Amino acid sequence: MTKSIEQRIDRLHADGVVDLHFDMPMDLYEKRDRTNVLATDYLPGLEAGIIGVLGAAIYIEDRYLPEMGLRVALDQIARLYTEAEECGSFAICKNYQEILHARETRKTALLITMEGVEPLGTDLDLLRVFYELGVRAIGLTHARRNAAGGGGIFAPCGSPRDGLTAFGRDVVQACEALGVIVDLAHISPAGFDEILAITTKPPIISHTNARKYYDIERNITDEQIKMIGERRGVIGVNAVLVSPRKEEATLDRFIDHIEHVADLIGIDGVGIGFDFFEFIYRQWPDSAKKELAAKFTTPHFIPDLSNHSHARNLTRRLIERGFSDENIEKILRGNWMRIFKELL
Repeated sequence: MTKSIEQRIDRLHADGVVDLHFDMPMDLYEKRDRTNVLATDYLPGLEAGIIGVLGAAIYIEDRYLPEMGLRVALDQIARLYTEAEECGSFAICKNYQEILHARETRKTALLITMEGVEPLGTDLDLLRVFYELGVRAIGLTHARRNAAGGGGIFAPCGSPRDGLTAFGRDVVQACEALGVIVDLAHISPAGFDEILAITTKPPIISHTNARKYYDIERNITDEQIKMIGERRGVIGVNAVLVSPRKEEATLDRFIDHIEHVADLIGIDGVGIGFDFFEFIYRQWPDSAKKELAAKFTTPHFIPDLSNHSHARNLTRRLIERGFSDENIEKILRGNWMRIFKELL
């Protein structure tokens, strides 16, 4: 039986798992005095989990804002290109065909994303610059407010009620015109509604969780889940915010989130946005961890799903929970690949 399950996992992972949110560029930037960081710090885990496509998210920490937001974002992209060239096992991809080619040559496809438009300031022309550099998905905000609007807070209520700014609406419309995927992760409830009202393409949420299990406005309600499903969008389930209680931060609770989304909108609406963050969190001093807890929340990492090498654990448990191979393939890869084919 064990051998049979492992063979199924091998088969299901053969074409690679898609994880649409990973804070890798900020770590590469902080380690810019080193070389071959991708090869030494990342490649072993990605190969162990057979990660085929990775959303590499540009994120600017508060300490760099506002003056250095643009510079640090550009430096993060520069480090990503340099590291990918040095390693040779990665390919930065700008469209669906390039993703397919990367997978055919057994490389991990990197899709550059942006978490918060702070690097743009209030200059819409910079969106074109980042597009030419390879950015293909943008979430307008993190939890903080910026020139585009406000993010959903890490509490059951209290997010800004005013939705997007005029600049935020311009960014969304320019993204659709350019071919940049609009990501609703982290946006406030009011901003969520406004983005859906002014867009026409299938919407995505790269990484989030169901408020049924973790009731904060950074996560999404059943009604919001249904709104994404009605537009043929995809929701990436997050491995960090599965429960406010440490004892419930388990692999089974992660799958509960997957099941809940699938029950509401069907299996075609569920993907993966692991948001693995423990490797960065462990590098921080205690003062930074306390600041995170005060500003947002204390993250509870799933012991057997805390990095990409654990991806097989998820697939194994999906099999044990009764998911069919067809549906597992959609969760791990197929649904995101459909989005890439339609929008990139």
